[in-house]
Amino acid sequence: MPSDKDYYSLLGVSRNATIEQLRRAYREAALRFHPDKNVAPGDTELFLDVSRAYETLLDPDQRAAYDLELEAAEEVMAASASFRCYVKHSRKNLLQLAEPQVHYTLLEITPSLDLPNIRSPINLTIVIDHSTSMRGQRLDRVRSAALDILKGLEAGDSASIIAFSDRADTIVSPEQAKDLSSARARLSLLQAGGGTEIGQGLEKGLTALHRNFNKEGVNHMILLTDGRTYGDEELCIALADKAAEDGISINCVGIGSDWSDRLLDDLASRGGGNVIFLNSPRAIQDLLKDIFDSLGQVLASRVRLDGAIGQQVDLRSAFRLSPEPMPLGDNLPLSLGHLPREEAIRLILELVIHPIGEMDKITLAHFNITGDILLSGTENTNLPVEIAMPVSADPDPDPPPEEIVSALNLIALYGLQEKARHESELGQSAKAAKRLENLATHLIAAGERELAKAALSEAVRLSRNHRISSAGEKVLKYGTRALLLPPSSDK
Repeated sequence: MPSDKDYYSLLGVSRNATIEQLRRAYREAALRFHPDKNVAPGDTELFLDVSRAYETLLDPDQRAAYDLELEAAEEVMAASASFRCYVKHSRKNLLQLAEPQVHYTLLEITPSLDLPNIRSPINLTIVIDHSTSMRGQRLDRVRSAALDILKGLEAGDSASIIAFSDRADTIVSPEQAKDLSSARARLSLLQAGGGTEIGQGLEKGLTALHRNFNKEGVNHMILLTDGRTYGDEELCIALADKAAEDGISINCVGIGSDWSDRLLDDLASRGGGNVIFLNSPRAIQDLLKDIFDSLGQVLASRVRLDGAIGQQVDLRSAFRLSPEPMPLGDNLPLSLGHLPREEAIRLILELVIHPIGEMDKITLAHFNITGDILLSGTENTNLPVEIAMPVSADPDPDPPPEEIVSALNLIALYGLQEKARHESELGQSAKAAKRLENLATHLIAAGERELAKAALSEAVRLSRNHRISSAGEKVLKYGTRALLLPPSSDK
């Protein structure tokens, strides 16, 4: 790529951006990165890059020459990238319409076939809530599950166990994790007590991960909690942002129903992680083993989708379908998490295309898919992907691909419970109850009878108590999200 930079992505504009759009983007970027206003490391360099991009794209002749160089560079990059991206559309062409139209695009990101099948080392920290509410079976099962993980460590792996309540302590260091008898003894001394301050655990856990950070391995945190943190939510988000920036992913496990699903979703999604809801601690051992085994399958970490959406296009929403379902929001870049060796990252984009006049083709997006390849001697990959669609005055006579229809139907079920929850919070209990009854009808049709019962139960509760229960919120949220898991998944 010319100058190793995509000038359009730097400015955050589409490749057919107008002069006025370039000027507006430059003014916004200059305010963020100007050396007189910013002293953060790298901001001065970014400002110089943005200025160079703006000067090049503002001049028609320089822009035309740059576009040719960019196209040639991206062809070379695509041929040598360690990823492949397959694109499916909800229809074969867009319509010439004087009003907006919605279009769905399914992206499937897979590793190149020529990459070796080698297990990458794992640098893991398990951060355990041991506040008073974890007393008894919850903490007992978590201790046993953590010890099982230590038994599965291989020679190049590193693991530590952090416990937190009002403060955080290292219970098992990486050195102690290699001595199972010592680790077992230290875990047995862990007792429940105190309040819940997740920020304390995150901070201590990230320090441990940074101390043993492995550039050619998977650096991951598992956070287990059954309670809500108080007063340190902003600290938690800042730590999650720092973890994502440094290539550390976070999986959150919520036990019972008294934890904040929105906070844990926020923490996990920033680095492409996942949130798992456990109504009972009985399954914790199998769950932690599944997470650990999946880390051993990671080929690339910190996979991201960046770039720019087309000038006439808005990204309304993005939803990761696999390996683990998770809503991704509506802003680039999108953190996609780990790419497994024998699976794909699949995500569906909902795009709104504004009125289209007479044209043969429209560019929906220019994306860059990046990631850290966890193989010694392998360069990190950058795969450019252009998404364009033909335009026609005639509608596509064929139905959308079944794969997209099925995914959208399941995402719609997830959306129903989200809307019902929002309506409940606004005091619109009757409206929320009706929506949950509608959700139950669709769940019964899909063969999900237990989830349908939960939806109906919460509809009745809404009618009586005017609110959804904390347990019901999580059962419906994570139950409908789990419907998107592929049938072959054991999770």
